[in-house]
Amino acid sequence: MNTQWSKDDMPPIYKPVVWEPVDAEEAVALKREYGADAVWVAGGTLLRTQWEGGVAPMPAHMIRLDTIASMRSIIEETEYVTVGALATLKQCGQHAALQQYANALYMACRHIAAPAVRNLATLGGNVASAVGDALPALLVHDASLLWVDGEAASLHHEQNAVDWMEQVRMGRRSLQAVLLGIRFPKGPVEAGLLLRSSSDIVGETTVDLSANAVSYWTDEKGKRWRELCFFRKLGRREAFTPSLVTVALRCWISERGELTRVRVAAGGGSGLAMRLLQCESMLEGRSYDASWLPELASMAAQEFVSYSDPFAEAPYRQQSAGNLLAAGLWESIRDIEEGR
Repeated sequence: MNTQWSKDDMPPIYKPVVWEPVDAEEAVALKREYGADAVWVAGGTLLRTQWEGGVAPMPAHMIRLDTIASMRSIIEETEYVTVGALATLKQCGQHAALQQYANALYMACRHIAAPAVRNLATLGGNVASAVGDALPALLVHDASLLWVDGEAASLHHEQNAVDWMEQVRMGRRSLQAVLLGIRFPKGPVEAGLLLRSSSDIVGETTVDLSANAVSYWTDEKGKRWRELCFFRKLGRREAFTPSLVTVALRCWISERGELTRVRVAAGGGSGLAMRLLQCESMLEGRSYDASWLPELASMAAQEFVSYSDPFAEAPYRQQSAGNLLAAGLWESIRDIEEGR
């Protein structure tokens, strides 16, 4: 472990001690020692805006995580893809495995902030902030979070992203936890379990690389399902701006237009992302018909819990989430029908 110097010509409030732990366990130990006087730093893009805007004070101690090389990798396994928390947004937005198996996240990482920010900003930082634009994408892909947590019964543990967001919403998130990575199942999920190709429930999951990395799944009855997935973001201007609303949807659609294993989520701005369970129930098992898209938009607007700030009122964010969701589904179905 090393400590770095502080600039002597800067005011005392801007002279934190910078620590460089060799692994996540040492980072947790440092946080335990210095408590509220210390923060973890990776890309630092969000923290920098908070410090400059006066939203958060400059800490006395900064614990660097970007020196831990093992947290930068993206690993594709037989049934899962695991993204290290220190993988940059640019890295995630260029990775073939995420394009194939976590496409909503892949698209989110290509549209968060400006290119220069994506070169530095990490997926782990976006997620651990609890208000990152990538979170709706994580929720629809049944992601789980890999932690080293000094407050947990087990130092290393895995937690469903939905459960973690509920902890954050209730004010019960651990302050001693370092996010190691994010894990995504490669196939459909039912009742929290990955549908493996060897099970009685699913036949096989394949990826057509010639068709924009579209995933297909064949069930036990021989019915073929195609993955439908999208991410949408609304900002105050066309590009490079904080979001007002983000939505994501992932499901599987049959040749007859039936929808199954539907996941819908919304978030954006400083609000907490959430699964829209009522919208999922409305879509599950239903055959697509454009005539019920207004009903979906209305339901999403009612279910999405948002907030007001000087830029937008809560009702506007809620209505926008519903409209983005309905428009995204309509566009995705249209693309499928046109063979895109």
